[in-house]
Amino acid sequence: MRPETSGRRVVLPLALLAVVLAAIAVAAVLLWPGDEKPVLGPAPVIPRTGHQVCADNIMINTDTDAEMSRIANAVRADPRARKVYTETRDEAFARFKDLFKDQPDLLAHARAEALPFSVTVTAAGDVDLHAWAAELTATFPEATSVRPMIRSEVLAGLPPSYGTEAPAPCPAGGEWE
Repeated sequence: MRPETSGRRVVLPLALLAVVLAAIAVAAVLLWPGDEKPVLGPAPVIPRTGHQVCADNIMINTDTDAEMSRIANAVRADPRARKVYTETRDEAFARFKDLFKDQPDLLAHARAEALPFSVTVTAAGDVDLHAWAAELTATFPEATSVRPMIRSEVLAGLPPSYGTEAPAPCPAGGEWE
């Protein structure tokens, strides 16, 4: 056996291994969702207070705190879920009052009881939110509504009088600071 043939037998598999590992590393960098670490295991359940979610999501409304908690805990186990946010009526009312603080007439007629308990779910990766929302509607018939909230669709549905300035892009983490 000639020495140069033996060296090629070792170098070729090592070179092939290096190319495969480099391709995996490049794919991981390109496909990684921003600065977020991957969710390992169930998605975290986070109170929505203090979080301005801008990522495409599914919003699930319920009539009771118990339904909200049960749905949040069930959805968090789904591998499609990245983060699960919960919001009670009182938390929703506090956010409503903050959003409309400059409209006292509107606030004078607002009541916390008119708002739902809600679960907001952001997806881990590329997920068809319309199909997932339909699945969640069938799974949780007690939910008062299950709606995909896809930013591009919401913006396209706004009347022209709403404004012509393009909204700021949503950060990779799915929340505005």
